[in-house]
Amino acid sequence: MGKILTLGESLARMTSPFGQRLMNSTSLQLHYGGAEANVAMNLAMLDHDVEYATKLPLNNSLAENSMIQLYGKRVNCDKVIYGQGRLGSYYVEVGTGLRPSNVIYDRKYSAISMMERNEWDLDQLFSDVSVFHITGITVALSDFWHEFGVELVQAAKERGIKVSFDMNYRSTMWTYDEAIPAYQAILPYVDYLSASQRDAIAFFGIDEVEGQDERFYLDALAQEYPNLNYIFGTHRHALTPNSFEMIGYLYNCQTHTMYMSGEYDLETIVDRVGSGDSYTAGILDGILLEKEDANIPEFAMAAAALQHTIYGDINLFRRNEIERFMSNSENVLR
Repeated sequence: MGKILTLGESLARMTSPFGQRLMNSTSLQLHYGGAEANVAMNLAMLDHDVEYATKLPLNNSLAENSMIQLYGKRVNCDKVIYGQGRLGSYYVEVGTGLRPSNVIYDRKYSAISMMERNEWDLDQLFSDVSVFHITGITVALSDFWHEFGVELVQAAKERGIKVSFDMNYRSTMWTYDEAIPAYQAILPYVDYLSASQRDAIAFFGIDEVEGQDERFYLDALAQEYPNLNYIFGTHRHALTPNSFEMIGYLYNCQTHTMYMSGEYDLETIVDRVGSGDSYTAGILDGILLEKEDANIPEFAMAAAALQHTIYGDINLFRRNEIERFMSNSENVLR
């Protein structure tokens, strides 16, 4: 099996101390992430052979530190390129009680957002790659990326590579009118899709039908795009900003079968940022290892649940720890 390549923007994440607002914080906790970087590190923690591609600013200590985090998880970064610009960042104000968390993005003029065509040799970029993963966050970076994201998934498919795409729509980055043509251009090349009922209605013109469940909309999406193999995602029901119920799903587009994980009651959340990327990595892990479909969302959901117990965007649990967590029906290690 070839390597998994993820491609996207690396970000510095700065988080206010618990119980403080950004406006009065005198110190911030620094982590590194980015949707595709998170998936790369999570898959590497599960012992997959992973490459990561991005563009970073030259002679920038924060950018160098972000690479150290990737190297430390054994992610191959040979396809990272450097140039002018800055490292994108975002700020998290942690919510508690009745106050929700707040996120402020600061990505303008980041090195990757100012990329130009032909900075990567696509034959080299996709050399020895079996799965290519990218998200809607990267496609949303600029007008250039609206088009270049489509070109990348096309190039991957031309080379016989499986494409994984997480729609990951962010209203702070682009409008529905901007996102719809980009998503619709990308989807004919996608094999593994992270999407929901809401995405099917909002971006692909599938009519909302009263009384129909998620499976109805995912099946309609699969019929519209017969190239799809799997559609997956999670549902969260918030109880407070620091607790919610969470369940994962996996839809096999070829057999028209929906598989659900068990439901997790996440009563004390340390940090929820990156949990969706943890779930995505768990799904890709199951597909790549050719697990039984019913078992794939169970493992992915367990990984995502554990992600909520630690600070930072990365799931720092090995496969045996996740499996041990799953084997305990009360989710309590003894």
